[in-house]
Amino acid sequence: MRNYEIMFILSTQLTDEEKQAGVAFVEKILTAAGATEVKTEIWGDRKLAYPIKKKENGYYVLTTFQADGTKFNEIETKLNINESILKYMIVKND
Repeated sequence: MRNYEIMFILSTQLTDEEKQAGVAFVEKILTAAGATEVKTEIWGDRKLAYPIKKKENGYYVLTTFQADGTKFNEIETKLNINESILKYMIVKND
């Protein structure tokens, strides 16, 4: 098991309940793929460096977890389907 983190950006046009549901959706996908020690930090609304889908601001969330890297294709497929997630990136922590 290696340490990873995923930074994802949700649309700021979502309600607070929808934002919480989006965070829970990502956590559920990670735990279903066998991730452990899932910890989430809400960074909140911030200005994007460049417009994404014609939006200037995003709701940033950072989640750290431990996982086996073999299930990332399955995780990324499910993240790409969710329209409330503007962008995401998974990186390995050393």
